[in-house]
Amino acid sequence: MGKVTAILQNKGGVGKTTVSCNLGAAYAKRFPDRKVLIIDADPQGNQALSFGIQPNELENALYDVLVNDLPVKDAIVPIKYCSNLYLLPANDDMNYYELDTLPGMADVREYLLTLRKAIEPVLDDFDRIIIDSPPELKIIAASIMMVADEIYIPFEPDAYNAQGLIQLLEKIEVYKEQYDTSPEVKGIIPMKVKKKTLLHRGVLTQVDAFCNLKGIKVMNTKIPDSIRYPEFIASARMPIVLADPNGDHAKYYFKLLDEVLQNG
Repeated sequence: MGKVTAILQNKGGVGKTTVSCNLGAAYAKRFPDRKVLIIDADPQGNQALSFGIQPNELENALYDVLVNDLPVKDAIVPIKYCSNLYLLPANDDMNYYELDTLPGMADVREYLLTLRKAIEPVLDDFDRIIIDSPPELKIIAASIMMVADEIYIPFEPDAYNAQGLIQLLEKIEVYKEQYDTSPEVKGIIPMKVKKKTLLHRGVLTQVDAFCNLKGIKVMNTKIPDSIRYPEFIASARMPIVLADPNGDHAKYYFKLLDEVLQNG
């Protein structure tokens, strides 16, 4: 069974989508004989957009798998310019997932296992599965933790986000104990880093000290603050590691991939 990596954050705008699509694409690019699946659980459907696909034009998406009992294989989309990379997309139907399913809930833990049961038929088909979570720690995020082997948290180093990161780590531990699940937080990924900014350096030092106490790694690879990442999505309609794999900005994600592989 392929390893399931969750990219989790309860705050929007920190780069979850960018990490998920570039890390998945970097893995597929590095290992062309291995199959990679990216699962988008965010109603915004930005993973599809990252690969030049309009989410609302797709016939099937994650919602149909979870709610309408669609076989998961029928919703997976191949990425046309990367033969070993696949996407299980989301669209705005996921905004209504809780409203449409909570009334029939009998057992909370069984309900949270819905995602795991839905994707189980393809877990052995892929060497690496990366799940992009919505920017909130609610039902879907808890469901993702029920299937994930490991969690990586993108983190933008400002003072407000540092407190939010501590609260997020504490809440993950509560969820793990409450719902008897055991994904390990394997790393914090510094995002949008401005290396010459004293605030960013100071916050990263504080976060590194806190995470050391918790036994959590702050990744050495720090993704710089750059317009190049969204520019490549807009112009090339693909992540930067596929559009410009030898470029200076793509190299950060290949270095991050190396760290993730060493971690796991």
